[in-house]
Amino acid sequence: MKKQKLEEIDALRAFAFLAVVLQHAIGHYAYLPESRLADGVLLGMLLLLAKFAVPVFIFITGLVLFYNYEGGVHYGRFVLKRCKDILLPYAPWVVLFGVAYNSLTLGSWEDWKQLGLLLITGKASYHLWYVVMIFQLYLIFPALRYVILPIARRIGAGTAGAAALTILAAAYIWLTGETAAISNAFGTWHIPVLSDLFTAYIDRNSLLFIYYFIMGAAAGLYMERWKAWLQRRKAAIITVYGVYLAVMFYVVVSHFRFQPDLVIHYDDTLLLQPLMASFLIVSIPAMHLAAAEFTRWAGGKLRRLSDLIGRHSYTAYLAHALVLGGSTWIADLLLPGANTTLRTILSFALCASGSVLTAWLLSQAAALLRQARPAGRTQKNLSPPQ
Repeated sequence: MKKQKLEEIDALRAFAFLAVVLQHAIGHYAYLPESRLADGVLLGMLLLLAKFAVPVFIFITGLVLFYNYEGGVHYGRFVLKRCKDILLPYAPWVVLFGVAYNSLTLGSWEDWKQLGLLLITGKASYHLWYVVMIFQLYLIFPALRYVILPIARRIGAGTAGAAALTILAAAYIWLTGETAAISNAFGTWHIPVLSDLFTAYIDRNSLLFIYYFIMGAAAGLYMERWKAWLQRRKAAIITVYGVYLAVMFYVVVSHFRFQPDLVIHYDDTLLLQPLMASFLIVSIPAMHLAAAEFTRWAGGKLRRLSDLIGRHSYTAYLAHALVLGGSTWIADLLLPGANTTLRTILSFALCASGSVLTAWLLSQAAALLRQARPAGRTQKNLSPPQ
């Protein structure tokens, strides 16, 4: 039986995509020499408000997979679908970024080997690490499901389930503080593939992000109870999120350097740190609650816009790093001499709209190609990866 569509998921995807674009626009402008203290403070707050993006994307993945897959999972067919939905759109962007940003001409065997390495590692551009990381979760999902389902059935969604999630959260927060020790250990063991995965590529190792996936699994398995809990604990969720936000903001600004010159940095917002991890964990229910409230109260035009962004969020994500270069150029052209906060906001708006437009145009082109195929060779429309 087909499950009821979760109306707020497209809005949640849209929020997460916009947050990614905002983070990268801030990353471009915050460290420019002309950034003042006021810019650093305002951009720091915006950055913290946007940091939920990656954890929420991972949460959505776990939620949708465990919500939709009740019966058995045929591993081969499951992985093949994810290769079509995720890797097939990803590969052309790796080629594009490899040529544009990594000086590949593809005229030699060495260039092709380098392209293959960029494809596997996600290092063709700064944002593609996420694709490599999330695909690992798809690869291990059937095994995780085999482990999680019996445990979930045994402990249920009540006090025992909440306690289990709390214990796992504490373990995960501790783990994020041990990444250097883990990396050093694997570096000395010289295990093929694994040593690289826990050293040079530890920032895209899915095991370091798996708790957000488990949170999504819990929500997906007990969707109605999860949504009821969000509404019942609305005030507490908002309060805890607000307190964490204030603490993180204080920590970030207190670590700015003022002598001999102002140095703005946001090292405290890196994902794999205990305080940041705890902030991100409390951000997930807050953002899901925000998406649910938005879906309930937003007007038709806003709903259609968020649905459009959510449906095209994956392709727009792939495109946004390229679009951002043009967006910052236009923002600097339109606002010469303006403070970096204003230029950040303008470039964010231009990049977000340009990326979604690019994704929509590509989807329309793909639809035209499918229509042009001979009868009997049509293909289903691809939804965002789930």
